[in-house]
Amino acid sequence: MRAMLVDCDYVTDKKSGTAKVRLLVKRRRFLRVYDPDFQPYFYIHTPGDPAAFIKEAEKLSALADGGQVSPASAEVSERLLFGKSAKLIKVVCKHPAHVRILRERAKSLGNVYEADLPFARRYLIDRGLHPFDRLLLKLEKRRVSQIISKAPEREIRLRTLAFDIETYNPKGAPRPEKDPVLMLSYSGEESGVVTYKHIGSKFVEHVSGEKELLQEFSRLLTKNDVELLIGYNDVAFDLPYLRDRAKALGVPLILGRDGKSSFTAQQRGLFSHAKIKGRLHVDLYSVVKFLSLIGAIKSKRLTLGEVFSELLGKEKPKVKKIDIWRMWDGSDEDLRTLAEYSLHDAISTKRIADEVLPLEFELSKLVGASLQDVCGATTGQLVEMLLWREAFAQNRIVPNKPGADEVKAREGAPVQGAYVKLPEAGIYDNLAVFDFRGMYPSIIISHNIDMDSLNCSCCKDSEKHVSPLGHKFCSKKTGLVPSVLERLISERGMLKKQLKPLKPESAEYKPVFARSQALKILANSFYGFLLYSRSRWYSRPCGESVTAYGRQYIQDTIRKAEESGFRVLYSDTDSIVMQLEGKTKEEAISFMKKVNSELPGRMELELEAFYPRGVFVGKKLAGAKAAEVGAKKKYAMISEDGRIKIRGFELVRRDWSRVARHTQ
Repeated sequence: MRAMLVDCDYVTDKKSGTAKVRLLVKRRRFLRVYDPDFQPYFYIHTPGDPAAFIKEAEKLSALADGGQVSPASAEVSERLLFGKSAKLIKVVCKHPAHVRILRERAKSLGNVYEADLPFARRYLIDRGLHPFDRLLLKLEKRRVSQIISKAPEREIRLRTLAFDIETYNPKGAPRPEKDPVLMLSYSGEESGVVTYKHIGSKFVEHVSGEKELLQEFSRLLTKNDVELLIGYNDVAFDLPYLRDRAKALGVPLILGRDGKSSFTAQQRGLFSHAKIKGRLHVDLYSVVKFLSLIGAIKSKRLTLGEVFSELLGKEKPKVKKIDIWRMWDGSDEDLRTLAEYSLHDAISTKRIADEVLPLEFELSKLVGASLQDVCGATTGQLVEMLLWREAFAQNRIVPNKPGADEVKAREGAPVQGAYVKLPEAGIYDNLAVFDFRGMYPSIIISHNIDMDSLNCSCCKDSEKHVSPLGHKFCSKKTGLVPSVLERLISERGMLKKQLKPLKPESAEYKPVFARSQALKILANSFYGFLLYSRSRWYSRPCGESVTAYGRQYIQDTIRKAEESGFRVLYSDTDSIVMQLEGKTKEEAISFMKKVNSELPGRMELELEAFYPRGVFVGKKLAGAKAAEVGAKKKYAMISEDGRIKIRGFELVRRDWSRVARHTQ
């Protein structure tokens, strides 16, 4: 059977008590297939020869759920532990729940590793599978006997339905025990509103009451064979409200494909997620929040209307939440307005999903985790998902999570950041802006900065990469982080070439652009992950070496620019703004080429643009009457083709007057 892999979990066989992996795959529709031949495991690094501890490992046992829990087997396994070859004991368990139980017993034999990876993700990693892979499966009934081939699915098509509800709210906040659901709007292949008051609009479907409205939602999911259900902040509000109203009315809220289940909420990272049997679910708010944190969305308030306006450049109908109950009790015109507002909430949710989900699909494919694990994950969690998979491919043991005391110690030891040269306030002509392409990732690659390559024993000191702070990194064996970054950046370079001849509005452009952006997000997250206090791959020497190299390269470039007769007005982290000072553009390009000829590895200075004019402003120092310094990240420049680049001015700041905010 050929099918696209969508999701993965496991179920327990009631007769044998063993776990079998359950794959959600898609042919023409979703269906389940099972792989019963995969078992969970973890590693023990013993203080001596692991062969001497095998029998003790096999005898590990504990009481749980009224029965005795013991390993299925134990064997010696050779892996790379912190960059060095080591022999460990691989303890295979009979059920995923046994890993948590037996790992505590195993700590008496040595250090335990890789005992906290979810079983489904362990399966995907070991089998080399990614969500949205196109699989060729050999099946015996619904049992997977062989995965013959796999390849990334180019075009992901899921039957999608976005929904939204309106509730009665005479007391301001609606009360699920008392206040009814008034309307349920939806948008997929078709869009409409379900309600139980007569409204003379073609898109409105009428039912006899609130009970029937809830039942109609279930019928919509079944009728449209919905594979992906989407809401906006629906895990916090819509879904629980529907569940509570169904309970109050004494009717079931059926959302699952099994025809009898509702949903369960699960906490993952910063967000709760809804799990619905046989369907994927995405709360777009968690996706939008992630995009806001990385600067891809700049809305001050992440309301549905503001996000829709920023992404689509259009305004959706507005209704004050406090007025909804009045409109429900009001005139026919009020009801029509409320129905149109509700309809556009669902349509806007669907349109936002069409814009942002291609990126989430690509992140899911890249890090090899399910769509629901990826949506709302932090950049650190995404990097960890990817590194765990890459560590397995390179036969490396994954480091353990730090304990609370270690996290606290890391947080109390921040490193010196990037170099900033503040500008002098003024208006300047004839500017050139250069920046280092992917400065921190390229530094990590060029100098092999990795916790496993730090202070290696295979290189002479004279052969090692020595950071400005004196930390020494191997020059022979590429570390895990640099090897992964090299692959990400190389692939993105190829995709950027593919994008050049494509038109942004074309069907071919969007998936390639989405993957390029996913690669960019991941690549730019590695430096922060090295210094993230809860990171498995935390390394202060690595993190501070990256920023030290960054300061060195930008300061060297400033010095060379000034020695070449340019005036450097401003510099921040990886970019410099130079005034040509009577020199030509060609001379500026020649300067850039000279700098690049002296840079190592992937380091590269590139021209952003020439700007005929720019303005930099000052900022008064707190507590000083007349003292003023140049403002960081607050400038405006106009390019040769008339585009204005603005930084800092457009932000609504507390120290800006109302007239300044209004004018901007």
